[in-house]
Amino acid sequence: MEFESFEQALTICMTAEEGSPEQVASMLYCLENAPPDLREMLQARFAGFHKHGSNCCCDGHVKK
Repeated sequence: MEFESFEQALTICMTAEEGSPEQVASMLYCLENAPPDLREMLQARFAGFHKHGSNCCCDGHVKK
């Protein structure tokens, strides 16, 4: 999924169905493109939310 801006990805992240591929893609985009202080907070929240399994759809996971 491609995003035009951080703001667009953040909006999708907040409004997409919980755990949907769209939400995961937008979270990953936000993690990679957020300002450093916000990135740290998002990484902590994403780590608590995301559970890898056989149906994992994030394709790349969190990059530090």
